[in-house]
Amino acid sequence: MNLDAGDMVEAVSDFLKHGYDHEYRIRDGALYDLTADRPVAAGDVHVDAALRFESAPDAGDGSNVYAIAERKARSKGLLIDAFDALDRDCSRELYERLNTNRRALHDTGGEIGSRYGLRKVFKEEFEADPERFVLRIAFPDFPPCPYGQSFSMLGFDTAEQAYVWLVTSILRDARLERVPYQGAEVPDNE
Repeated sequence: MNLDAGDMVEAVSDFLKHGYDHEYRIRDGALYDLTADRPVAAGDVHVDAALRFESAPDAGDGSNVYAIAERKARSKGLLIDAFDALDRDCSRELYERLNTNRRALHDTGGEIGSRYGLRKVFKEEFEADPERFVLRIAFPDFPPCPYGQSFSMLGFDTAEQAYVWLVTSILRDARLERVPYQGAEVPDNE
């Protein structure tokens, strides 16, 4: 496996080639295997690799990918934290297990103006007009995810009527309105 991947898409592609074919998410603070449609006990998780991709030092934006092996089920897959929100979304025990040996890498292109094909919005632009941007949750018209999985939420620019990539510091801002699609669960702003 190439653990020195230049970006998250390259890392995920490499993990997929090495059989990490299950898709994991965090549900109610715990790890959930979407592929097998079942929860996973934190004690059954072995983290084979944990990588953090930052667009630039102090850019306020990072994404994480975790290559996970489940001991009991003998399966392996990926947990992708594209929004750098695991510290809020999962239990402390699971968070510590996932991040014990996480490596941080910087995008070789420096501070980029787009991410995964979406225009990137930095905190300065958000500060100029916070009501312009919302966080859409579970909308069916999300663009395709470049690592073959699916987005659970994305920023939306109401002025341009287009999906955008909001940096992590915006996602943590209490002024960001969260808009669920027809009854989808809304993550809190904390």
